[in-house]
Amino acid sequence: MAALWGCRLHDVMLNDLAIVTVVAALVGMLMRRLGQPSILGYLLAGLIVGPYIPIPLFADPHRIEELAEVGVVLVMFAVGLEFRIKRLLEILPVSGLTAGFQIGALSWAGFTVGSVLGWDTTASVCLGATMAISSTMVVSAVLRDTPVDPDVRSHVFGILVVQDVVAIVLLALVTTLALGETLSTQSVALMIAQLAGAVVVMLVGGLLVLPRLIRFALTQSDSESLVVLVAGAAFGLAMVADLSGYSVALGAFICGIAVAESGKGHEVEHAIEPLRALFSAIFFVSIGMSVDPAVSWRSLPLAAMLCVVVVGMQLFSVTLGTVLTGHSIRKGIYSGLALGQVGELSFILATIAIGGGILPAETLPALVTVATVTAFTTPQFLGRGLLLIDAADRWTPDWAHRLLVNYQGFIRRMRTAKDGPSVRQPLTALLLDWLALIVLFVTHHTLLPHIPASYVIGVDVATVLLAVPFCIGLVRSGLRLAAVVRLLARSIRGASGRTTPVEALVLVAVVLGVGLPTLALLRPFVRGPWVETIFLTAVLGALVVLGLVLRRTPLTYTSGVVLVAQNLARHVQGDQVDTNVSRAPATVDVGTLADLDVEMWEVTERALTVGKTLAELDLRCRSGATVVAIGRPGQTVTLPTGHEALQLGDVVALSGSPAALLRAKSVLMGGEAA
Repeated sequence: MAALWGCRLHDVMLNDLAIVTVVAALVGMLMRRLGQPSILGYLLAGLIVGPYIPIPLFADPHRIEELAEVGVVLVMFAVGLEFRIKRLLEILPVSGLTAGFQIGALSWAGFTVGSVLGWDTTASVCLGATMAISSTMVVSAVLRDTPVDPDVRSHVFGILVVQDVVAIVLLALVTTLALGETLSTQSVALMIAQLAGAVVVMLVGGLLVLPRLIRFALTQSDSESLVVLVAGAAFGLAMVADLSGYSVALGAFICGIAVAESGKGHEVEHAIEPLRALFSAIFFVSIGMSVDPAVSWRSLPLAAMLCVVVVGMQLFSVTLGTVLTGHSIRKGIYSGLALGQVGELSFILATIAIGGGILPAETLPALVTVATVTAFTTPQFLGRGLLLIDAADRWTPDWAHRLLVNYQGFIRRMRTAKDGPSVRQPLTALLLDWLALIVLFVTHHTLLPHIPASYVIGVDVATVLLAVPFCIGLVRSGLRLAAVVRLLARSIRGASGRTTPVEALVLVAVVLGVGLPTLALLRPFVRGPWVETIFLTAVLGALVVLGLVLRRTPLTYTSGVVLVAQNLARHVQGDQVDTNVSRAPATVDVGTLADLDVEMWEVTERALTVGKTLAELDLRCRSGATVVAIGRPGQTVTLPTGHEALQLGDVVALSGSPAALLRAKSVLMGGEAA
């Protein structure tokens, strides 16, 4: 009997796999033939083989869901391969700040949607948690089909790493709320400490064993053993994470980081690519199978509202967060479009909250609908990102472009400067004082309902007295940070006197960067719009300061353009180009402009863009670099309007980050942005 049962189970699993893979392959190829992403084909395949559409093809959703978890493990392992520890530490400060800004914005937006719908505080908090996490599976698949700049890719995956870590904490919080227990500062701190300990133990264990094993397997030239080894390691650490009460995705990601430290990450990624692609497809089929068209139709108004909020707020918050950390609008828009969906962990959060009676039952089908729709819209929007970047470029005034260039250069030099004061100490002190005040307020609000009425006034007074030192420390830290920023700005630019626009923009960045997470944290604890009012007042005040400074201070960008133009004039003599400038595209040292790299590029007969204007090339939009001057015999054009046609022998001065300059030179040669 046992043998017969095992045979039947084997046949059933085999049937499910056959149906799912064949239908997914056929529909996926059809979508690619129609110019659509393969994800859409897999989602439609899930609808076809799912239990809700009367088509004589059926696969068991529960078994396919279990197989889909294998896809989650393999994809998170592949994401971990993207990061060696050194690289991860380099990008996490920027990606972490952007992720904190994004999570705060989406959590607040979700809480606001819940409040508008009339849900209670706990339900609104849980809705915000489900909307704050993007889908690693969708992003990985989309970035394979729609390649983006390497710096955008690293930035997006860095944000996803932070989101996944935060999602684990959110899972613990939502589970506690679903069980009817009350959160406390002590319990939250304990959860975070346990999470950090588990991560350290798994990472150290993986680093001690896996790099050596991977290098040994590669020396044997045995690809079969290599695939079995890395799959076993990924599933093993995923199991350890699961047994520890955390997501399997965390263990798989840590395994990927450990394997990447072998220095053979690319070889490993190439070896497991077919396996990962197969189970990724099964994952998206499982999402399509979970969509009940009838239920989705009934929850369509909620799903439509959540779709608009998720896509819009992701784009806004990630773009703004990226710009505030000193990167270009181009990078921010591409990153925001890539992250415009809800993740698979959102389903888990919603299921736990619905099971605990916190969220209404229609939330889960609405989120599934949102995930399905955004899995389709993400590649569509990302593929047309250049149109949005072009619109943002045209709508942004020239003075704002120049201000952002100055700000980006300042942030870049501040990160790389080895001499002079550092912002790390005052910024850390400011964040610690801010965190202490948040913890003190939350603790007071949590304990207040359990305190006898006769002691409430005393507790209020004690809380205020405890808060005074931290408030004083916050002010002092803010003043020290402002002083260091002023010294750095003026030492880098050689400026003196009044406040510069860069200093005022740093003030705006600090207010937004600290204020928005504070808004998300405190909103559930304060009745009425008090938190939003204080936040908006602080932001408006910072913007007023920026406006006043801009009115009385000319941007240093213009003087930098003059310097570049003078250097160009030295290289362009009469009717001939100076022989000091190579006839082939080359880099000439002309100093820096707004603390960004500047390169001179000569238009030669090899360039296919001769006779085209900068507006026709759409250079700034496609590359992120700016043409600040054009030198030609007898004439030097500073700050071109875009209507100047490139001529043979022109020397073009480009300003931007190294990656932007590389893309710009590729466009000027007549190709696509590199």
